[in-house]
Amino acid sequence: MIAALCFATAAAIWTRPLPSFAIRYRVRIPNHFLKRSAKTKMCFEDELQFIFNLRSQLNAGVNQADALKFAVNRAPEFAFENTKQAMASQANLIPALHRDSIQNNFPDLINCANLLELGLNSGSSINAPLSQIAQSLINRKKHEQLISTELASTKATVFVLAGLPIMGFAMGLILGTDSISWLLGTGAGRVCLLLGLALELFGWLWIRQLLNRALADVT
Repeated sequence: MIAALCFATAAAIWTRPLPSFAIRYRVRIPNHFLKRSAKTKMCFEDELQFIFNLRSQLNAGVNQADALKFAVNRAPEFAFENTKQAMASQANLIPALHRDSIQNNFPDLINCANLLELGLNSGSSINAPLSQIAQSLINRKKHEQLISTELASTKATVFVLAGLPIMGFAMGLILGTDSISWLLGTGAGRVCLLLGLALELFGWLWIRQLLNRALADVT
């Protein structure tokens, strides 16, 4: 009877297929999730390229206003928003450069603005000070790379040292020692377990604080 019922059901489906149900899913993703955050910080290459463009134009004999316009127009689109507006409205460029230095996180731009203001007021050449700014920017980048390299090895050492208790515990299990029962079943074991976890957490937070302080001193 069961076989006959199965054959009858199969024959019915074969002669007259069941209706297909098409289910459409429409997932609406808000636009603010797809919108990329606006970039506001210039990278090291952009900062150095701006100084080199400004210095090259001044070395070629171009006046400071046109040299600044040349360097700003070749910077990333998001950068120098206030300076571009000041150029379009023929306003004072020095305050705009100061605002852009804060907005684009470009501290050396303040020194460039002060040099440009000094050059416009006195008519003296600012090529040598611009070269010094570029060189200091390169030296600071090399120092940051050196610190990052040293911190990378330090982080690796910290991970190894932090994992030593876990590795020792695992080796004890492999050798057949019943360390879990001692740690969880006795008073001295529970005290040692809590003390070890507290020291592990304290050491991790302390090393993390030292690493963050080292990175903050570089930047």
